Amino acid sequence: MVATINKLRHNKPTNEEAHALVDAATRISWHGESVPCPRCGKTLIYEELGNSFIVSCPDEECIEVGGRGI
Repeated sequence: MVATINKLRHNKPTNEEAHALVDAATRISWHGESVPCPRCGKTLIYEELGNSFIVSCPDEECIEVGGRGI
């Protein structure tokens, strides 16, 4: 998956966390896996929006990353 990474929340993930979230998007969307948040361990939420996606932690104070397929 080629994606442009957008860090959406004010509490931005590190580059390492952002790449882990993009990897999680692939694991969730293609394999249906439950993937834990790299920061707090809660199960991540994956949302598809056309050719875009958002992977976020259910805790709104944690991290979120969005991307757009190219």
